Amino acid sequence: MITQRRLLHLLTLVEYGHFGRAAEALNISQPALSKSIQALEAELDVPLVERKSGGVSLTVFGQVVAERSKPLLTVEDDLRREIRLLNEHQIGSLTLAFGPYPSITCGYAGAARLLARHPGITIGMRVSGWHEVAQQVQARTVDLGIAEISALQGNEHFTTELLGEHEGRLFCRPGHPLLSAGPLTPAMLFDYPWICPRIPGRGSAALPAELGAAGTLDPLNGDFVPAIEIDVPMHLETFLHASDALAIGLLSTMESVLLAGEVALVPVSGLALHAHYGFIYLRNRSLAPAAKAYMDEVRALEAEIRVKERRLAEHFVRPR
Repeated sequence: MITQRRLLHLLTLVEYGHFGRAAEALNISQPALSKSIQALEAELDVPLVERKSGGVSLTVFGQVVAERSKPLLTVEDDLRREIRLLNEHQIGSLTLAFGPYPSITCGYAGAARLLARHPGITIGMRVSGWHEVAQQVQARTVDLGIAEISALQGNEHFTTELLGEHEGRLFCRPGHPLLSAGPLTPAMLFDYPWICPRIPGRGSAALPAELGAAGTLDPLNGDFVPAIEIDVPMHLETFLHASDALAIGLLSTMESVLLAGEVALVPVSGLALHAHYGFIYLRNRSLAPAAKAYMDEVRALEAEIRVKERRLAEHFVRPR
């Protein structure tokens, strides 16, 4: 009979490549593991592994069974986890991965709101490049990601939900040469180094071929790599105070330093830089109650941010 236990034995054998080490990891005897694999082979009437001196390898049949087994086992784990949490009347725990910009717009703030409503929850959070966020979701090291989703839409492994399409703008120090240069053109911006996280290929398509001092394009994936690359776009004003660099940010995240006169908005139009981030989670993995509750908090936050962005644009952005 094909059982979850026997499939788990096969996958563990694949992972360790050796009956002895796999049996030790499963906390069973080596003969018991060998008997389990033989029973699975007898049930399917095909050889699944080739036994060699020093280890084992999968046959073509074994490769198919191993690949098909992974989602079956993970779905069962997810189902047991969700039922356990509901049965215990707990919202449970949550692990999250954020891209750079959503970490400071809605990622951490959403977790703070969730914690306020559910003080007993445990939350793990990390910030990574948007490429890495998707990889962490796929590897199941996090429950949910918030990052750039343009490259993932249509991917059969993921479900995505658009959250933020906020306009990225350029900021500089008060007294910057650009502020007294008269009418600005986008080309003038590339005489200065830019500060920001790397921008995915979708966003970099809006940039000219000649980037001057602003940065470079990654030849492997088309990402824009700024002259001054930072992981998280926080405290950008500290970089601007003593230099002529330009920082990419959002009006909502720069509001306090704009109002305090610590930074200035570069008055240029015609440069289309937009955030395009959203939720990322596995299509075949059920979301735990904690993840669903967190997503509700983030959606509410994003609605508030959109209202704030419109208000700030009316105040700071002058028609040119």
